[in-house]
Amino acid sequence: MMLQSHLSLSCGPRGGVPGLVTVPGFTVPNARTWHQRRPDGRRHVQWRCPTATPPQSPAGAVAPDLPGTCTPDPNIAAWELLRDFTLKEFRGIAQAPYLSSAASRQRLREALKLAYSDPSVPAGWLGAGHPDVEVLLGVVASDVKFAARAYRDWCEELQLELVKPDSRVDGVVDAMQVRGGVYLKYNSKTKLCYVSRYDGKDRGVLIQLGQLQLGHFPLGFFDEAMSKPPPSF
Repeated sequence: MMLQSHLSLSCGPRGGVPGLVTVPGFTVPNARTWHQRRPDGRRHVQWRCPTATPPQSPAGAVAPDLPGTCTPDPNIAAWELLRDFTLKEFRGIAQAPYLSSAASRQRLREALKLAYSDPSVPAGWLGAGHPDVEVLLGVVASDVKFAARAYRDWCEELQLELVKPDSRVDGVVDAMQVRGGVYLKYNSKTKLCYVSRYDGKDRGVLIQLGQLQLGHFPLGFFDEAMSKPPPSF
C-alpha cells in the first residue's frame, strides 16, 4: 500500500555523492556525502562510511591502534535503519532483526523519533518543527478499534493534532461503526482523516516523512500492552 499526498512522492535511492573522504588517520573510499547549508550560509558536509582502510605501516613497524570505521552521523544512521526495516518488512523478513525482542523494537522506536525530529536533505524531510511539515499516516487493521488506537498513539507520540475520522463507507455515518478490515488515512497538514474499507492482508502503520514511506510498523508500536484507554471519537 502506498500513501499519496498532493506531491508525487515515493521511496527512492539513497542520496549522496560517492567519493573519497579522508579522515585523519585513515581513508574512507566510496563514502557518500551530503551537502547542507548552515544558517550562516556555509556548507556543512556529512558522510556515511561503509568501510574504512587504516594506513599501511612499513614492514616490521607497529601499526597504530586506530579504529576500522568512522563514527556515522546519528541522524543518517537512523534513516538507514528505517530504510532497512522498511525493505525487510516489504520482503517479510523484518521480524527477527527488528520486532522479535523488546530491545530491537525500542531501537526502532528511537530511530524513528530521531529521524522525525531533525531535517534530512536526502529524505526531503523538513523536520518536525518546520511550519510547512506534512506527515501522512496510513493504518490498516482488521478492526476499526485497533486502527483508531494506533492512530491516536502515533499522533500523541509525534505531537500531531488528533482529528476525528470521517466515514467513507456508504451507509455508515460514524467511522467507528465500520465493520471488518479498515484503512485509516491521516494528513497532518490538511487535517484530512477518514476510514474506508480494506480487504487486503497488510496490517500496521505506514508513515510518510518527506519523500520516504516507512513501515508497516506494528499497530501497538507505541502501546504494546494496550494499557491506554480506547480513544473516544
